Amino acid sequence: MIIKKIDNGLVSAGIKSGVFPLQLIVYLYIVDGVLIDAGSANIQKMTKILLKNEKVNCVAITHVHEDHTGAAAWIKENMKIPVYINKNSIAEAMKKSDIPLYRRLVWGNRDGFVADPVPLYIETGKYRLDVINAPGHQKDHVVYHEKNMGWLFTGDLYVSRRQVVAFKDENIGDAINSIKKILELDFDKILCGHSGVHFNGKEKFKSKLDFFLEIQEKVKTLEKEGISREEINRCLFPKKNLWEFLSHGEWSSMNIVKSI
Repeated sequence: MIIKKIDNGLVSAGIKSGVFPLQLIVYLYIVDGVLIDAGSANIQKMTKILLKNEKVNCVAITHVHEDHTGAAAWIKENMKIPVYINKNSIAEAMKKSDIPLYRRLVWGNRDGFVADPVPLYIETGKYRLDVINAPGHQKDHVVYHEKNMGWLFTGDLYVSRRQVVAFKDENIGDAINSIKKILELDFDKILCGHSGVHFNGKEKFKSKLDFFLEIQEKVKTLEKEGISREEINRCLFPKKNLWEFLSHGEWSSMNIVKSI
């Protein structure tokens, strides 16, 4: 676990989840008593260590996927603090996850937990985190914005400038609209759930938007020419990502094409 004090009391913790080659980094953030996301079940031991050393008054979840809610049940039961999530995800959060083998190896199944509906904003002694609906990666995804500090906690909305695979229920059109809305905000730092802290955040989100718009235009143009989705996918994404094989297509470039 790599813990960094970023600025003005903002803490970042990067923790590897899973075993190589099925391994990805999960980032947790703590800002003036607010824990942003609850990691995966496979890093719960490290998350508990982090929480013993940092004061946390509530948890703000970006979305219900297991790599962002892994310690939520333990926190709710043992720390007796609010765990906020989009109200539309509360029913799903109550159920123990049942995920495919590759995701169990990377993230682990999470226990069900009783979530609290996320308010319009979360106010601490120092900061105000505005809650902004940002569907795309997941339909009920939210981001947290601290305007005065220029912080944007983005969950899985950003991750990287270029995206070559999408989850089975990801919606690229929604992501495009969310990014356009995000770009109207005042922020400088992206605090991502998997790729950590990014400076020049607006520039990087603009770059991701341009990439999505380019792919969207190419897909629509090729489809009008009568080219099949399979051929479009091979044309635009000729190199296959490791996760496509490991997930049997649950993560794939085809999902990007289908979504568009």
